[in-house]
Amino acid sequence: MIYVIPDTHLGHENIKKYCNRPDNFEKLVETNWQATVTETDTVIHLGDISFDEAWIRQLGSWNGKKILVRGNHDKKPCDFYMSCGFTAVVEELVTDTNNVLILFSHRPHFGHECDINIHGHQHNLAVYDAKRLYLPLSLEHMGYKPLALDDNFIGKLKPFIIQNRQPTLKEMMSLGQDAIGKPSNKDFYDGFGKEIFTQSKARLEECYKILENTPYNSARFKFRLWRNAIRYIEGKIGKQEFLRVIGKFL
Repeated sequence: MIYVIPDTHLGHENIKKYCNRPDNFEKLVETNWQATVTETDTVIHLGDISFDEAWIRQLGSWNGKKILVRGNHDKKPCDFYMSCGFTAVVEELVTDTNNVLILFSHRPHFGHECDINIHGHQHNLAVYDAKRLYLPLSLEHMGYKPLALDDNFIGKLKPFIIQNRQPTLKEMMSLGQDAIGKPSNKDFYDGFGKEIFTQSKARLEECYKILENTPYNSARFKFRLWRNAIRYIEGKIGKQEFLRVIGKFL
């Protein structure tokens, strides 16, 4: 069996405040993992394991074969994570599961060409991009449990892919993310509020328009281009700086 889990942030005190996690959330994660995952299973960790080396080693000793899809906080060398028990360390991962092409990433990969992008990072269920299909995973919504990518789960995903329709919040919650009940404003507006969320969506739309035109369209599928484009989408750089940065990928 293949499982997926995002954003464990073990030992991270501030995550308790930011995501309203209980004081014993690390124990919940470990207990649920060990009760669910066997040594022959594989767990895809969608990044942000922990800032603490001891916690990383502890998670690395838990059941199963472990693949790390690097998060923005996973900055140690690959060899370190391998020494802690991870089988592989990657930036992104694509699987073909029952004829569903799934892209696993830490952040949402805008402009992806798979059937659906399963990602973490946001700690909520908000979706920026109307042009692609996404399933953001929130460990809080998952009840601190690994999510099984079994036939039942894939069967629930297929109708959205066939219809080319983004799951609604309610439908995303039915995909193993109903542990905390009713969604909050964070799940609609990405944790930063409606205004910033709306601005980010508008910048993403502008990115698509730019990349549909010469000379940028030849570079529009490059992973590193979109990794830099996120800075513009999040409002960290202006449009001219964005054009200069993506010009490097021509």
